[in-house]
Amino acid sequence: MRLTSGMFVAATAIFSLALSLPAQVNAAPQEQGQSASAAYHSPQLWRSNHRIEDLKDVVFDFDTHESSPDQAILEANVQWLKDHPDVRIRLAGYTDPRGDIVYNLVLSQKRADTVKQQLIQLGVAENRIAFATGWGELYPNCLESTEECWKHNRRVEFLRAIE
Repeated sequence: MRLTSGMFVAATAIFSLALSLPAQVNAAPQEQGQSASAAYHSPQLWRSNHRIEDLKDVVFDFDTHESSPDQAILEANVQWLKDHPDVRIRLAGYTDPRGDIVYNLVLSQKRADTVKQQLIQLGVAENRIAFATGWGELYPNCLESTEECWKHNRRVEFLRAIE
């Protein structure tokens, strides 16, 4: 994968943001006073208040960005968007914690871009997608070091666009 100057600038900015976060953001669940299983089951772990609850995350296999293995979720999200034509969205891509930070930022951006292109191909107007961005391994859904947990972190979330 070739790193462009734009990707480097974005990766540097996000890396700086990650370093400025409190140490507890990246602490193990036990260090935060939670059991490992409570970390996954907590619905508010890293949830944005702009999340559209009716839309499901598009989940990706390890180290891929080409397409999601569950096309039915993407198609259901497209149908919901068609049924709600006034809703504008943002797409937020994520990875699991494996891989270095720059690789994960680029991969998560590619995941967000892939979902954006798939939405457009399935009939969602491009102007309804405010932007698609990758956040790497920041804001995980789960903090356990298991494959089951990691698969919930390899996702693209649908957020309401802020006008």
